[in-house]
Amino acid sequence: MATGKVSTPEEKVVHHDDQSLKGALFSSLVFVGGGIVSFIVLLFVIYMMRVGI
Repeated sequence: MATGKVSTPEEKVVHHDDQSLKGALFSSLVFVGGGIVSFIVLLFVIYMMRVGI
């Protein structure tokens, strides 16, 4: 007789939700962080154009 652990459908759903939450967190950090960085770069470029360097 096999003594391996049998996973129930509830455990699979929890694991799937955990993966999707990690993916959502990663994509949110990338897009929000990228937006903030690009906004700072835009402000820096505008400043450099006004200063004339």
